[in-house]
Amino acid sequence: MTKTFSLKDFNYEVELGTFAQQADGSVWFKYGGTVVLATAVSAPSKDFPGFFPLTVEYREQFAAAGKIPGGYYKREGRPSEREVLTARLIDRALRPLFPADYFDQVQVIMTVYSVDKEHAPYTIALIAASMALSISKIPFLGPIGAVEVARLDGTWKINPTYPESVKADANITIAGTADGIVMVEGLGNEVDEKEFVDVLFQGHDAIKQVVSWQQTIQSEAGVPKEKFEALYDFDAWRNRAQLYITAERVKTINLSDKIERDIRLKALREVFLEENKELLEEEDTPKSVANYLFDSVLNTKVTEFIFAENKRIDNRAFDEVRPISIQVGLLPFTHGSAMFKRGRTQALVTVTLGSGDDEQRAETLMGDGENDFDGSFMLHYNFPPFSVGEARFLRGPGRREIGHGSLAASAFKYVRPGKEEFPYTIRIVADILESNGSSSMATVCGSTMALMQGGVPITKMVSGIAMGLLKNADGTIKVLSDITGFEDAFGLMDFKVAGTQDGITAIQMDIKSKAGLAREVFEKALEQAHGGRLSILEKMREVMSEPNPNLSDLVPKVTTLKINTDKIGAVIGSGGKTIREIIAETNTNIDIEPDGIVKIFGGPDAKTDVAVKWVKTLAGQMASGDIFDGKVKRTADFGIFVELVPGVQGLVHISNIPRDKQRDFARTYKLDDVVKVEVLDYDDVTGRISLRIMTN
Repeated sequence: MTKTFSLKDFNYEVELGTFAQQADGSVWFKYGGTVVLATAVSAPSKDFPGFFPLTVEYREQFAAAGKIPGGYYKREGRPSEREVLTARLIDRALRPLFPADYFDQVQVIMTVYSVDKEHAPYTIALIAASMALSISKIPFLGPIGAVEVARLDGTWKINPTYPESVKADANITIAGTADGIVMVEGLGNEVDEKEFVDVLFQGHDAIKQVVSWQQTIQSEAGVPKEKFEALYDFDAWRNRAQLYITAERVKTINLSDKIERDIRLKALREVFLEENKELLEEEDTPKSVANYLFDSVLNTKVTEFIFAENKRIDNRAFDEVRPISIQVGLLPFTHGSAMFKRGRTQALVTVTLGSGDDEQRAETLMGDGENDFDGSFMLHYNFPPFSVGEARFLRGPGRREIGHGSLAASAFKYVRPGKEEFPYTIRIVADILESNGSSSMATVCGSTMALMQGGVPITKMVSGIAMGLLKNADGTIKVLSDITGFEDAFGLMDFKVAGTQDGITAIQMDIKSKAGLAREVFEKALEQAHGGRLSILEKMREVMSEPNPNLSDLVPKVTTLKINTDKIGAVIGSGGKTIREIIAETNTNIDIEPDGIVKIFGGPDAKTDVAVKWVKTLAGQMASGDIFDGKVKRTADFGIFVELVPGVQGLVHISNIPRDKQRDFARTYKLDDVVKVEVLDYDDVTGRISLRIMTN
């Protein structure tokens, strides 16, 4: 039976019981003219996976916006970066909301079937996913709600329209339960920490309304949650691990060096498995079960040890940042380069500057004004297997790589130069050569240094830090600055903060708990992150404190000029023939904007001056005194017609030919001879050009 529910304050409408009824849960979610179908399906896992096998997919149908996909293959293909980032955001919000020992396969798919230009589908896709899970038999511990908050002219607005979101100078997506916030992601123009916390909890007040609405719908749907049994005797193995992992054994991994700690941890694990080898075989229990519960107990035991010893597992203070080393300009033939190392995390970053032809193009549902897509600035993050001592196949970038690259790129949105000031396309590549946590924030720091070394005029330096959180059995907490990979695994929070000395420019937070965090915890984490960020900036300034004043000689130089818009066609030529000829003859790249702005890029071997003169001539921008090396095209009784550039000719009247050559000029100046001429007069109405041959 079809049921319809609406939340008028948010303009949300949901229909149940009509679409995709073979899914365990399905929701038809409308927001204005935007429609998303969310489905949730579960299936038993045949073998113990060792992790919760949740897959989240977000897909956009081009038909939703009345479009047909470009290219030869006229159907949707691999997910776009926007789709990957949205799916990843939803996954991070949902994943903490499942029972710890639940290991069935769960797949959540959101498909956008209609989109208007006012209501973006991203946030409602997350709500729809929560609702599909909530009305299903799947033991989801939600529901969760989500809102976008944006700062417009200094005022924060909850759930702005898409045009408002594009104009905003700060955009933050917040997801949470009725109890607290579980996920945050956003960027902004130097948002103050106190202002940020205020906005988070304003957003959470709105989230509570969305959660309450979903709970009403869940009750109306009346689908009982299925009871599940552990695949193996988890409690027994958890107890064995509890007895084995004593404080003394934890103390053996209390080391500052990651590699030595990993060796000792591996030895501890191997002894545990060996001691229980016969039991594993007798119960036909996979080693992956024992390993999983070993890690689960280890996390608790390490937390207890840290609180007891009042120091971290690598012996640092709770607010201490690992040792930092930085090099710039270490790659001689790149446009900009830097190496940023923090502890056992090392990022090698390169910057390349190109022309408008190098911009990334993307088809999007919302049009060319996507707030988080700018093809003139790209940051590509790579995480090769050797960075963590592994040997595995190299594949294309996964969701993690795309997500980390996007987060780092967003940190520079409001400090990088605009196209008018700096007309280059910027591509940053960050290769993580060694990793022990916080590699995305190392990418931010390394990118700042590489941009400055390359001469890109960023307005302020940006650094980043990843924060963690530990909670003891008695409820006391410890905020950790600059967390390692090991600390990330057993902590309750991964809070990445990037920004300048004056405010936050990008942020991403995941909470591994349904309960969320109290306001004072957020305030403490952001305060500690601010101090850590400033200390990292100081280390960076010791190496380089402002951009190089000049670009590398390897960077194509750019000349910008303005032509009348009605002359753009003359410069481009029929089917682009003329502009292709200019590019080929002068070894340049040329970008022409619809408003008549022309940018000519040329490297060391380019004939940039020739290209500039060529474009100006085609655009009718000539003045008396301009000099050309023209080519004789034909002669007449009264003079010579000289081609200044292909498609543009002027007349050298016989009176403007040197006197000693006037009598027999037709024999002196032969067809295709190159002659140096000066412009005497140019009529911009008729296009007539009067020239004289120069004698010297």
